[in-house]
Amino acid sequence: MNYEDFFTLVKTRRSVRSFKTDPVPDDDVKKIIDAARFAPSGANSQPWEFILVKDQAVRHQIVEMVKESSQYSRKVESVREEDLMFSGLQGPVRDPGFKNAPVFIVLCGDPRTKEAYPLLTTLTRADSHFASGLASAFLYMTLAATTLGLGSQWVSATGSPLVKPFLKRLLEIPHTLDVYDMLAVGYPEKQPKERFVRDREEMFHDGRYDKAKYKSDAQIRDYIVRLRKR
Repeated sequence: MNYEDFFTLVKTRRSVRSFKTDPVPDDDVKKIIDAARFAPSGANSQPWEFILVKDQAVRHQIVEMVKESSQYSRKVESVREEDLMFSGLQGPVRDPGFKNAPVFIVLCGDPRTKEAYPLLTTLTRADSHFASGLASAFLYMTLAATTLGLGSQWVSATGSPLVKPFLKRLLEIPHTLDVYDMLAVGYPEKQPKERFVRDREEMFHDGRYDKAKYKSDAQIRDYIVRLRKR
């Protein structure tokens, strides 16, 4: 693959919020997980475990868990200043966009693999290395899905303390494992709108940090407000 093909891939990858119910071939699911197996991880510890959920009844229970947790998210969001409120957490609770996706992949990590790190890392940065490895595997899955003509949604709510214990009980996940997040996979019902990406020169610093590009607190706040309006 040359750079242009790769760049097209990363630009094409999008978070899909509406899925068709059409089934996803089992071979495609295996390809997605195979790609994730080659993600980088601290000391090549490969902490990941993948739980494939296709049963409709089980998927429905997961959807309901996420809906229930969103009620609390809305309550917390309501204390923010109005122009900073996250738009997805306003209004009545609705079915999540991933509800019709025919495939859920729950990514878990085994914290015991942190012992693979050098001791100093284990004592100081083990959690960040652990999370970075799982995030890398997750990203690989999203890219693999894109190459197969599939859409995906990173469902971070499944890793929240409001959902995680119930999900572990439902899927019989051992207590020692940690639920990272869940990927919903399927064919997009509609294509997402164009994604806003910051300009390269705005974030690029050559040799050392360019203090002229440092944003004030007010500028950061204004940036977030503009993001909310997009």
